[in-house]
Amino acid sequence: MKITEYIYYFIGFKPAVPSGRRQRLKLNIFQFKNIKRGRLMPSVFIILYLLLVFTACEEKIDWDLKTEQINTIVVDAIITNEVKHQHIYLTKPYTNQNDTAVPVSGAQVSIKTDNFMILFLESPDNPGHYFSDYPGAGSIDITYELNIQYEEKTYTAETYMIPVLPANLPTWQFDENKGLYKISWNAPQYNPSEQAMYEAIISWSHLVDSTIKDTLTMARMKFYTLNTINVSYNIYPQDIEEVWFPKNSKAIVKKYSVTDEYGDYLRALLAETEWQGSLFEEARGNLPTNISNGGLGYFSACSVISDTLVVQ
Repeated sequence: MKITEYIYYFIGFKPAVPSGRRQRLKLNIFQFKNIKRGRLMPSVFIILYLLLVFTACEEKIDWDLKTEQINTIVVDAIITNEVKHQHIYLTKPYTNQNDTAVPVSGAQVSIKTDNFMILFLESPDNPGHYFSDYPGAGSIDITYELNIQYEEKTYTAETYMIPVLPANLPTWQFDENKGLYKISWNAPQYNPSEQAMYEAIISWSHLVDSTIKDTLTMARMKFYTLNTINVSYNIYPQDIEEVWFPKNSKAIVKKYSVTDEYGDYLRALLAETEWQGSLFEEARGNLPTNISNGGLGYFSACSVISDTLVVQ
């Protein structure tokens, strides 16, 4: 084999040879360099890639994240038209998602209307939970003024109540394989003319053996009708754990009226909690509030209608 043929063989180049006679191979040095470079360049990239892979390493870095202690309170208060001791829950904010809320104890809480003032007393058994000093019911067309004094700071808020429309009661869907039922909400998720909050408290403690410990015997679920179309709720909702319960369970179903302002708060709250993790989840942000002086949470007033059902 001639030297030129050997070079062509090495670089994988086979020139056309006319039939009948053998043509003398000629190789231009410039052409040889170009062909050789084209053959070597992929190999060079492969070698560099392997060097990067085998020499790369991971280094653990502990970030010193500084958390700020927020000196304020979180208000969870709903005044209803039910005759009962109205309830207000006060806690302190926390920075870690899995932390437990610390109750606000020792606050002075009251609600004022045009005609009277209601004092709220802290429960001795449940710190942070404040109840009206006597049973009462709210009503529509009244402005309620919340006043909280805690650690030399005063927090105030105002709200009002609107009527509640008749409810679309839920039904029960039976699964033959499980032999259990689950709730089927019949209320719409979207209604441009009405916003509402549904609550179902289902109990089957009377159907299970009371001597068995760590057995789930009650469930509390909520459903919302909002006047906005939310992709994470109406179109691509996040998967929610299903709760199954036996036949003859008892259910207390309530429907709450929701003002436009309270509806905005509920929508923002759902976007930060239940709607997170869906395909089109929203960016996180601070929740709206009607609590003054840097307070968090919301003070609302809702008309409520209630019904008791038996699962069957």
